[in-house]
Amino acid sequence: ITSTFNYAVRLMELPQGVFGISLATFLLPALSGLAAEKKYPEFRGMLNMGLNYISFTNLIAAAVSLALAEPIVRLLFEHGKFGPNATDRVALALACLAPGLLMFSMNNILGRAFFALNDIQTPMKISVVCLVLNLAFALPLAHAYREAGLAIANSLSAIINTALLLYALRRKLAKLEFVGLARNLCILLAASAVAGAAAYGVFRWWDGHYGHASLAVRIGGVFIPMTVAGVIYWALAMSANVPAARDVTNLLRRKLKR
Repeated sequence: ITSTFNYAVRLMELPQGVFGISLATFLLPALSGLAAEKKYPEFRGMLNMGLNYISFTNLIAAAVSLALAEPIVRLLFEHGKFGPNATDRVALALACLAPGLLMFSMNNILGRAFFALNDIQTPMKISVVCLVLNLAFALPLAHAYREAGLAIANSLSAIINTALLLYALRRKLAKLEFVGLARNLCILLAASAVAGAAAYGVFRWWDGHYGHASLAVRIGGVFIPMTVAGVIYWALAMSANVPAARDVTNLLRRKLKR
């Protein structure tokens, strides 16, 4: 169970590391400077911006991981002793981890916010509580659903971790001013659901017509649905005027002009 679960965790750590940890590391000096100068409105604004960006990038990554778990695992791992049965098990674990991806990354950013406020104890205490909860969830779930149960336990504890961090941070700062974040999250959740459904539909069509026997076909079975999902997600986010989508688009335009 553990080795199978570790394959899924490894796949989930890629978007978490690229987006979540990188952005959290980037935000820490800026948040620390604002906290030191007691510029709390700007602090809240910077934190809000970071959470908006991570929501924009991670929700589509989560949707793709959920919709394309099977072809992704098959492309990367299925060879030699790693057969179709192992692919199914790892894919199921990956699909169960995907809903928690945004929370894993948000926890990195919220933890840095506490560090910037010179408060190390609060996130540490919350982490200990969530570690205990993770164990409590994992014992019955792993017994019933094996590696998928471990993945569900991790996702549940990550969601609780985020909720507790937000609650503690709100008490510390008096208010968070995350109204815009809540609106954007609703829009991006809907957009990612549509994009994920489209990715799954394209994959089923591709797999039904071409199968997955050769490497080239497996690559197509991952990247063609992924591209379709990305375009749909970006278009929906832009049409809804999500600030993170607009900012990322403008950044890409400037880089292309150079």
